[in-house]
Amino acid sequence: MAMRDGAAYLAGLRDSRRIWHNGAVVTDVTTAPGFKNAARTIAAYYDFQCDPANRDIVSYEDEDGERSHRSFKIPRSKQDLRDRGAAFAAWAEHTGGQLGRAPDYMNAAIAGVAAAKHHWGQNDPQLGDHAVQILEHCRRNDVCLTHTFITPQIDRKTPLGEQEPFLTAGVVERASDRIVVRGARILGTLAPFSDENLSMVLPIVSGENEDKYALGFTIPVDAPGLHWVCRDSFDPNRSTYDYPISSRFEEIDTVAVFDDVEVPWENVFDYQDAKIHNTALMVMRFHESLGHHVIVKNVAKARFLLGVAHLIAENAQTNSFINVQIRLGEIVTMLQTLESIAIAAVEGAVENPDNGVWYCNANAIQSGLRLFPEYYVQIIDHIKQIGGSNFMAAPSEANMEAIIEALGPSVERYFAGAAETSESGIAKVPLFRLAWDVVGTSLAGRQELYERFFFGDQQVSKSQSYLRYDKSEAIETVGRLLDPEFLG
Repeated sequence: MAMRDGAAYLAGLRDSRRIWHNGAVVTDVTTAPGFKNAARTIAAYYDFQCDPANRDIVSYEDEDGERSHRSFKIPRSKQDLRDRGAAFAAWAEHTGGQLGRAPDYMNAAIAGVAAAKHHWGQNDPQLGDHAVQILEHCRRNDVCLTHTFITPQIDRKTPLGEQEPFLTAGVVERASDRIVVRGARILGTLAPFSDENLSMVLPIVSGENEDKYALGFTIPVDAPGLHWVCRDSFDPNRSTYDYPISSRFEEIDTVAVFDDVEVPWENVFDYQDAKIHNTALMVMRFHESLGHHVIVKNVAKARFLLGVAHLIAENAQTNSFINVQIRLGEIVTMLQTLESIAIAAVEGAVENPDNGVWYCNANAIQSGLRLFPEYYVQIIDHIKQIGGSNFMAAPSEANMEAIIEALGPSVERYFAGAAETSESGIAKVPLFRLAWDVVGTSLAGRQELYERFFFGDQQVSKSQSYLRYDKSEAIETVGRLLDPEFLG
């Protein structure tokens, strides 16, 4: 089948999945309030990839003569990485980077799993073969994946083997053709709108009774016994005028509960081997593989936020004030830094001789992943400061219509901006409704939390960056300049 369009994608969501929200199971995510708009957004992604205007950018012709999204392709050259980055950028720029878990993110993840075939199969070649077969299945069927990479945050001090068993998902039973999984995993973003789940990576296992948690597999979202417990939906089920971001990009985060779920053996690629499991992130080049998508998305998101900041300043004609220009200039500098990192990540890419796969430059990826969480918080603060009280003077669509009907069209002048006749032609109220949805709504709060902890705790990550960095050249430079004989 290869690439699906939006209609085929939506049809695939109408199954027996158990999506728990607000005290009940959502029977159809394509029609339920709080869910249907996000489903339509993901459907638009699939229509976007099939649009002839975008097809050559986002897809390639595979060995079967079918079109597949470039994110499914294991990069075998630097050009493959360039092409993949362009495919990532096409959708990210189209949507202002507002969909962090767009399907192409997990496409890249499953390609990264398959690229590590040599790792999974070093003791049991069958497991390595499974990883490749899973990628082929996902590519051929254009599967939309969610992921559960993390253990529930219950007790981070007590060793896993000493805790109550199966708080995190583990193997209860093994048969020749399947395993049975019990426990929970997080954080299944986009799960209500996905076809299958990729569960892998954490926890790190080391002690007695922990091997059962060393596990990596895929499973359909609607598998018997698999339940998805959603946080509150932040889609207010209002018009796109009132909530242009929340009404389109509510990905929903979930906890996956495995109630003795049967996983077919061919879906398992990581099984009860602590050494293989614990070293998977490093061997997969996890950050370089998935981080490529992230930094491209972050460039698009920063560009969108710059547009918001510039327009609200222009709208009130405060962009001539030096203090506002400084804030806008800082955003520009952040965007330019991110753009430079995205280029360096690809142009500094290297081939891994173990599997012939090309990976983005690790230093560039790590820098981009560490910088954006801080940039994002600063940019949001700049937008708040630039917008000021204007956020509170942006009536809803219904309210605007009502006051115009009651007082006449002239009332609109009280809600106009100074620059509505400028080149942008964007009216003040819709602009500030959009800006508030970026900085002040429930979804805005989720977005900030999401960016703060993307790819883990930033403070721990910074510490690891220091500990892992090869400091030999820096040390050698200091020693050279301390040498009395240096330069004669």
